Amino acid sequence: MSTIDPQLMHAFRSKMKNPRHFHNVCKILCRQRREDLKQYGRCCSMIDELSHCLGVPISREQRDRHAKWLMNCNVDPKNRQHRHDMWGLVTGR
Repeated sequence: MSTIDPQLMHAFRSKMKNPRHFHNVCKILCRQRREDLKQYGRCCSMIDELSHCLGVPISREQRDRHAKWLMNCNVDPKNRQHRHDMWGLVTGR
């Protein structure tokens, strides 16, 4: 199973703390559905969108690894508990 790159996650976290980016990140994440996050191409697309929104460069290898990790999480963005769990991961709690 793939793992998250801690340096890349730190870069994303630090940018998300900026209120200017926070709203856009929430829109991107909440727009997803469980079915979207089970498809490799859609996971890659969301990661690219987040990368562009936050101005955090990401390599193709990093994106591929994180997309595979996300697909294995089986997260449902419409489920309140799943959102809470994933937000904890994003914020580092």
